[in-house]
Amino acid sequence: MNIESDGSSVVTYAYHPSESAGWAFVALFAGSTVAHIVLMFPYRSAFFIPMIIGGIMESGGYYGRVWSSHDPSNFKAYILQVLLILAAPPIISATIYMALSRIIKALDAAHHAIVSPRWTTALFMLGDIVAFCSQLAGAGMQATTSASVRKTGGTVVTVGLFFHLALFSFFIVNTIVFHVRNSRNPSYLSGHPRIPNWRRRMYALYLASAFIQVRNIVRIAEYIQGADGFVMSHEVFIYLFDAALMWLAITIFVIVHPGKLVKKAKRAEKDMSSSGDGLLAMVARGGTKESEMSG
Repeated sequence: MNIESDGSSVVTYAYHPSESAGWAFVALFAGSTVAHIVLMFPYRSAFFIPMIIGGIMESGGYYGRVWSSHDPSNFKAYILQVLLILAAPPIISATIYMALSRIIKALDAAHHAIVSPRWTTALFMLGDIVAFCSQLAGAGMQATTSASVRKTGGTVVTVGLFFHLALFSFFIVNTIVFHVRNSRNPSYLSGHPRIPNWRRRMYALYLASAFIQVRNIVRIAEYIQGADGFVMSHEVFIYLFDAALMWLAITIFVIVHPGKLVKKAKRAEKDMSSSGDGLLAMVARGGTKESEMSG
């Protein structure tokens, strides 16, 4: 399980990776990813492409662990799973950011958000790029047999994880504020009978965000403890607090897909415009904004 280089020994795993667990999550991530590819067309939800890419990366990462189970000292297999499993969550998060933005726009409730939907995607995705690059760079630095460089790489990954944790915390606050405000003073489209329950989509966002946050916290603990730490020394943690949580974060949107709400909201707004109800909607929106300004 060691890799020898210039007299130094680098431990890849403190255990023998499980082939069956690896294959199980290759299949689970592949299944959910295929489901999102299928749903993307009827719901016209191209904003799910990052989540699809992230799902493919997760499948590839756990295939890397299957590969490692055949030869734990195979450094290529080890780095494959490290790079893909670490880098996938920020990419998956991009779809979650865009989902909130599109829900807010679909409900015509931008006035209830802390960050305007126009800027939500750009702001959080810019932060995601920083988190992604730092974690990718840190993981890349671990693709060496130099113990000092690997340690530095672990520190870079930890910083990226902390940044992603902070970024997602702000996103959750933004989501909660919008939810509370739109519940107290719903936009006209929020109560439209032809539009699916928007609150269910918000709860899906909360659950996915919680899964990713717990995953980030456990990963931070793992890298702070280091290679000899309790978390990194026990394989069960990567499957309980990374694989399972990220799979749930992806799969929940197969069950409660934001694209369905966005598509029906657009159709409802188009029908209102053609039937003359659009004027009523404009009056309702104007009344809401005036009441907020007076308050």
